[in-house]
Amino acid sequence: MVMHECDGTVFGDPCRWRGSMSMCRFLLITLLMQGVLSARAQEENEHYGPRPAGQAKSLERDKAAQAAHAGNPDVLVLPGLVANRKTRQVEVLAECTGLGAGTELEFLLVDKDSSHGYEALLWSHAKPSDVHKALEFIGLKPGSPFNPSALRFWADGDRVNLKVSVDGGIPVRIEELVLDNETEKTLPEDGFVFTGSIKVPSPDGKGAQVYAADAYDPRSVASIYNEQTAVLDVPRQANKGELYGRQVVNPECAFEGGTLLTILMEPGESGQSAPTPQVELSLLYSAAATGVVFRLSGAEDKVLAESPVLVPVLEQLMAMRTQDIAPQVKLHMAGDLPMGEILKPAVSLAMMETLGMLRMEPPPEGQLYYRAFVPQKEWMQPEGRPSQPWEFHLRLQEAGKVAAEMVLNESVWTGTDPKPTFTRRVLGVAEPKALREQLDADAQARVAGGKAPLPGVLLVFVPPELTYGALLAFLQPVLGTHGTIYVFVQ
Repeated sequence: MVMHECDGTVFGDPCRWRGSMSMCRFLLITLLMQGVLSARAQEENEHYGPRPAGQAKSLERDKAAQAAHAGNPDVLVLPGLVANRKTRQVEVLAECTGLGAGTELEFLLVDKDSSHGYEALLWSHAKPSDVHKALEFIGLKPGSPFNPSALRFWADGDRVNLKVSVDGGIPVRIEELVLDNETEKTLPEDGFVFTGSIKVPSPDGKGAQVYAADAYDPRSVASIYNEQTAVLDVPRQANKGELYGRQVVNPECAFEGGTLLTILMEPGESGQSAPTPQVELSLLYSAAATGVVFRLSGAEDKVLAESPVLVPVLEQLMAMRTQDIAPQVKLHMAGDLPMGEILKPAVSLAMMETLGMLRMEPPPEGQLYYRAFVPQKEWMQPEGRPSQPWEFHLRLQEAGKVAAEMVLNESVWTGTDPKPTFTRRVLGVAEPKALREQLDADAQARVAGGKAPLPGVLLVFVPPELTYGALLAFLQPVLGTHGTIYVFVQ
C-alpha cells in the first residue's frame, strides 16, 4: 500500500457521547412487565456461554409473515426479517444474550451462529447476508468498509438508523443500550453506515467466495467499532483497541437473556437517506503562472472552488456537510508540484480529518497517502525512533538529475549505557529498480543470517525543490511492499 501508515506496531497507529435515558427506562419497564476478518475463520464450532433460545418463536413469526405477505412484491420475507420497500423499513428479530449491567461489550448485534454471544449484546435471527439483501430491497446502497490495508480509514455507505422495541412498543434508539463508561453517556445517535460485509474465500478451502459475516466470526450485523466484515459499521473512526473496556451494557437497559426484540432499520435521518458528498481536491502547479492552485471539484468535474490559497477551499468543504455527514475527499497532487508545497496542505487536511470535518479517501493508484507528509518530527533522527528502518535520501544535482542513496542506522549497545550508538550503512541507488533489488537482497541476507527482519517502513528525505513526480518515480518499485512510507521535506 502507499503510505500504509497503520503499521502501528512500529511507528504508532495514526488510524486514530450524548445520551437520553427516559426511553430506555420505558423499554426496560416493558420487558420487566413481560417477565422476560476481526474476521477470523471458525476453525472449531465451540461456543462459550448461553446460546439463543428463540429459534422456535422465530420460525413461527416467519410462517406468519409469509402468510400475511404472500404475493406482495413490496414485501420481502426472509428468515428472521421482514422488509417493506413502501415504508422503507426492515424489521429484524433479535434476542438478548443476557449480559449484565455494566458488562464490557465487544459486539452489538451478531448472527445467532456467532461464537461471540458471550461478549455481544444481541443475537440476530436473520443472517447477515439476508440483512444486506433486505437493506438493498428498501433502496439503500452499500458502500466500502473500513479497510486500513487499502488506506480506507472511514466506513462508507448509506446511513441506517436502528431502533429496538418489544411487542410493538415505542422504539428506542439502539445506541441507548450501550454506555461509554469514560464519558458516562450513551453512544452518539449517529446511526450506522451500510458498508456491506466483504467477500472472502470459503472456510472449506474450495475457493468459492462467501459473505464474510455469514461464515467468519464475529459474524457481525451491526458493530460498535470499525469492523471490516460487519454489515453495518459506525459512522466515525472507532478503533477496537482504543475502545476496549469502555463500551458496556447500559445499566438501565440490562435485559434478561432470551428476551426477543424487534430491531427496526430505516434509512438516514427522518426516514431519508443522506448521500455522502464526494469531491476531489487537486493540488496543481504552474511555475510560470501563479504557483500552487487548489481546485475543488464535484460531480462531473464541476469546479466548486479554486484559489491560490487553501482557506477558501477548506471553507467550501465545511459548508458541504450534510446531516452531519462530512464530505469524502479524494486528493490528487500534480507530478510537477514541488515537495515544499505539500506539507502545509497535508497538515491542514490532517487537522480537519481529526476533527471530523472531512474524510480522506485512499489516494489514486500509484500516489502516496496524504499523511505520508505529516510524520512525527522526532523520527528524523535515529535517537527519536522506536526502531530503525531503512532511510531513503534523494537530492537534486545539476541539470535536474536526481541522486539517491539508502541509509541504515543500526543500534550498537555497549556496557550498561541505556542509550545505543549507531553505525551508518550507506548504499547508492542508481535507478528506481535498484531500490527494490537492494531491499530484497538485504531481507534475504537477514533471513540467511538468522537476523530479525527490518520493519516494513521507509523514511524518505527529500529537498523542497524536488518534484512529487520525481519522488514517485523512485518509489514505484516499493509501493506495493513497504507498509509505511513517511516523507521528510528538508
